[in-house]
Amino acid sequence: MTWSIEGRTALITGANSGVGLATATELARREADVIITARDTTRGRSAADAIEAETGRTVTPMVLDLASLAAVRAFTDDLTARVGRVDLLVNNAGCYVTPRRETVDGFEWTMAVNHLGPFLLTCRLMANPATRPKRIVNVASDMHRSARRDLAFMSLEPEGHYWGTRAYARSKLANILFTREFAKRFRDSGSVAYSVHPGNVATRITQDGDSRLAALIWKAGSSRMRTPEQGSATVVYAATAPDITEHSGGYFADEQLAFPSDAARDDDAAARLWAVSADATGCNLTHLDDARRSDRLPDP
Repeated sequence: MTWSIEGRTALITGANSGVGLATATELARREADVIITARDTTRGRSAADAIEAETGRTVTPMVLDLASLAAVRAFTDDLTARVGRVDLLVNNAGCYVTPRRETVDGFEWTMAVNHLGPFLLTCRLMANPATRPKRIVNVASDMHRSARRDLAFMSLEPEGHYWGTRAYARSKLANILFTREFAKRFRDSGSVAYSVHPGNVATRITQDGDSRLAALIWKAGSSRMRTPEQGSATVVYAATAPDITEHSGGYFADEQLAFPSDAARDDDAAARLWAVSADATGCNLTHLDDARRSDRLPDP
């Protein structure tokens, strides 16, 4: 499949700061028609203005709250009414939350924002061939390797004591497994998907949570981390590289195909996660289930 980002519509979630903002800026510089999302209008507009000033390209900001399934549904309705097809979807928005709290839908916040919201957004866009993205990039993390509880995804949240780092790691594992299962289900659709580790990036991910200790620890180590621009490099690579379509479902780091953990290559867990996510969000794409194949995806 020949691929060029020039002139294509690109949606980047959580692009008002950090890796998302850097990604959106670079895609605009490469002449994509960029749409960004933020949780509030002011931050989104400010980010769009900054990108426009730097690139000379018009950028459209939209409000999206991934912690609410109703808000995700309303957003996709508004989005498709405005632009029809989104050619590139970058599921970048994420959060780190501690102590535990729940969304309005009753789900643990980290899994809801980092996985269920993006799952529903992707699912609704894929359900209609007229709005189906050609390329999807899910921003994961090498922190998925530290996930230790219920790696088979028998449920969305394992029982026991809640730790913010554990919840975050498991949500990033979910990003990779979701990408892997997506590639199987849509292998013959013309759509491809990749998961990406941007590196340890100095962002605000812990600053918006409830733990001052986590925020202070993250800030103290930020001087040794990558800049958002450096972190966005692999995201941009997965979004624009013309010659990686055969690696749909793959995991990328440092602008190359990489090995995720054994748990992230568990096809049974990926299928189970898809099933529980579809049940939680009410978006199942049942008419495409027969397209899923039982053979494993090739490893790097």
